[in-house]
Amino acid sequence: MLWTLIALLCALLAAERATCTTSKCTANACFTLHTEKVEFQKANANCYENGGYLISIRDNNDLEVVKSLLALAGKLSVREKVWIGLKLPKGSCVKSDEQLHGFRWISGAPDSSYTNWRKEPKSTCTEERCVSISTSTEDLEWIDGSCKTHALYMCVYYFRGMCKPLLFAGPGEVSYTIPFLKVPVKQHSGLDMLPHATFAEISCVYDSDMNTRSVCKEIGPHFVWEKPGPFCASSQRVCENRNGGCDQLCFEDNAGVRCECKEDYYLGDDKVTCFLKDACSNSPCDHKCTSKPTGFECTCLEGFELTEDNVSCKDVDECTRDICNGHTCHNKHGGYECECKKGYKDVDGLCEDIDECAESVCAHHAKCLNSEGSFSCYCSPGFRKHKEQCVDIDECLTRPCEGICSNTDGSYTCSCSPGLILAENGIGCVPDQERENNFETLFTTRFDQPEKTTVTPRLGTNTTAETHQSVRKDGSVFGSWVLVYALSSVIPFLLLITLTAVIAVHRWNRLRKDAKKKSVTADSYCWVTSGYTNHLETQRDRIY
Repeated sequence: MLWTLIALLCALLAAERATCTTSKCTANACFTLHTEKVEFQKANANCYENGGYLISIRDNNDLEVVKSLLALAGKLSVREKVWIGLKLPKGSCVKSDEQLHGFRWISGAPDSSYTNWRKEPKSTCTEERCVSISTSTEDLEWIDGSCKTHALYMCVYYFRGMCKPLLFAGPGEVSYTIPFLKVPVKQHSGLDMLPHATFAEISCVYDSDMNTRSVCKEIGPHFVWEKPGPFCASSQRVCENRNGGCDQLCFEDNAGVRCECKEDYYLGDDKVTCFLKDACSNSPCDHKCTSKPTGFECTCLEGFELTEDNVSCKDVDECTRDICNGHTCHNKHGGYECECKKGYKDVDGLCEDIDECAESVCAHHAKCLNSEGSFSCYCSPGFRKHKEQCVDIDECLTRPCEGICSNTDGSYTCSCSPGLILAENGIGCVPDQERENNFETLFTTRFDQPEKTTVTPRLGTNTTAETHQSVRKDGSVFGSWVLVYALSSVIPFLLLITLTAVIAVHRWNRLRKDAKKKSVTADSYCWVTSGYTNHLETQRDRIY
């Protein structure tokens, strides 16, 4: 029975040690070390359930926080393994050419140049591998191994702000209920800061009526306690008793206790708490830090975004947003680059259409039509394409004119024979009315009134010798035309008469020859002798 009780007691003590948690908070984060040994997946789930992640060690500052927490828990120089949030996802390969060898921080923090491998990770492409640190080495070297093994684990929790521990002016106690811890924490637990939404219960030794509660809240520009204190103050508040309830410096004068702050700090509205003037002096921010009364805020440069730890910055892949408007996008660290398609050019990071037509890219006698990302050439009217050139079209081959067609470069012109002029459509020919009027006038003057001189409409009004001479010249020209017209009418008639006469003479001569031939044939017959006749008659008589 005794041995059973001893075994039960040992089991309870082992369970108490196994579930022990050590906590530490800085200006913007809290860290917890859990001595319960679990698999990697279980450790990560426990951290995530309370709003945190397995810790990331991306630089020497993170390493120092881990060392201080291990020292606080008494685990330094003890042979233990502690899970950190570095893992090789299943299906990924170990890469020897990378600092993290293909492993990734499960918090989403970007890859870092800081590493602390004890040896090269095992080469694999099929197995999940998880990383732990060895507490037996001074530098807490990294070791990769199976995710199914058991180890201690460390969580990190990031908060919007922190409150300092409550201040007391007299004897009393306080217990804090922190969001990520399931059990209350006493005031002497070593926490320098308490995260936003921490709940506090205060109990005073001499006056139970002064027992109260308070919550860490964001009030104005500060994160402070809803009831700032100092608590449990006696009728005689002095600096000798718990520093008079002051955060840093306490002074007494005739008015009583007065609180002040050290250099680089300033006194808060509660007149007891001191706040750092420049909270960014030792901040862990990757890029930018903004100082606030109760801490700092991290921001990232353009092209980066904060990870879930609110401290690290990771590259933004702008190419996932089709930022290049259909062109090829190449993501770069902190930015991107657009590779423009043919027909476009880069203008301040954007692809804009090139107006090829402004560069006279088309052949002679061709016009250019610009389009989005391209252009096209077409021949001007009156030209056609021939071997990448525009050559003239000979429109006269299609006989577009009623009269005379003359081809020109890119077009054609129509003209008419003498006595005709172009119609209004520029293609047909119509009689020249002015010339006909002149013709009638000249004809009347020449034949009907030979003794008179008629002035045509295109002649001047001066009756000089030169004018009359030009009239006579026109008359002689007209006479020549009349003679031509007369001959052109008579000659065919004379030719017809001559042809008829020739045919008649020919037929008459032929008839004469035929008559002569008949006369000669009748006179040349040879008649049968009379003896032949008697023979015929004798034969006839025999028959009858």
